[in-house]
Parts: sequence; C-alpha cells; structure tokens
Amino acid sequence: METNRFQRISSKIETPCYVVDELLIEKNLRILKKVKDKTDCKILLALKGFSMFSTFPLISKYLDGVCASSVNEARLRREEFGREVEVFAPAYSDKDIRELQKYADIIIFNSIRQLKKYKKKLKGKLEIGLRLNPEYSEIKVDLYNPCAEYS
Repeated sequence: METNRFQRISSKIETPCYVVDELLIEKNLRILKKVKDKTDCKILLALKGFSMFSTFPLISKYLDGVCASSVNEARLRREEFGREVEVFAPAYSDKDIRELQKYADIIIFNSIRQLKKYKKKLKGKLEIGLRLNPEYSEIKVDLYNPCAEYS
C-alpha cells in the first residue's frame, strides 16, 4: 500500500531531488515514542545521520532533541528543531567551546583532559558529560572503536 502511494506520485517528481514520506517517518517515530514511554529514556536525532530540517517540526513532536557533533549542527538544531541539543565530538577547539555555549544544552567531553581544559570556560546552565571507555568492543577498526588505545 505504501509503495503504491509512492509509485503514484513518483512520475510527477522532477529529479534529482530528495523525497521523504512523512507518513512512514511518523510511523517510525510512533514506535520510538513507545520505546521512550516504556523505558523512560531519551531518544535523540543524530544530525550527522539525518539533518533534513524540513522534517524537524514533525520529528520534534516525538524525540527529545538532537545529538550534534559540530558548531554548525548545534546551530541548526537551535534554529530549526527547538528541543534539547547534546554535543559530542572527539575534539574541540577553544573557538568551538565559545560558540557551542550559544547553542548546546549539554557538552560531552571525550577525555578527562578535555574536561579539565574546558570546564572553567563554560558558562551558564550548560550540563557537562564525560564519555567513558567501556573497555569492551567488537569493533575491529580502531578508527571507529570506542575502546581503542588512548580513547
């Protein structure tokens, strides 16, 4: 049924373009809402994976906020999403920290060294997090392994 709906409109679409089925997105969002309600967890949209801000009004009805990994992603959230933003990046510059304070609600640091370096520079009601190395991973490529040496 859902495929037929897409087939009916696909001949009318000028390409190249992105086509998003908001009914299917909302169907998935309702599933996520059930998970949230049953587990009392937060569910965030990873902007790196999906940043089509025209869908943010719909998504923000269901999800708690977004996870950003850069100043520009955090700014996009502040301007378009209207919910919580958590920021996590492997590294930050002094400039990043200054800018992120305008947009972020929570900044998660990747090491105790980062936390010590930037903690005193943070102002306002910003929450601070620290990513912990779980010391267990099935990831074979160190670039993506959260437990790699020096992680």
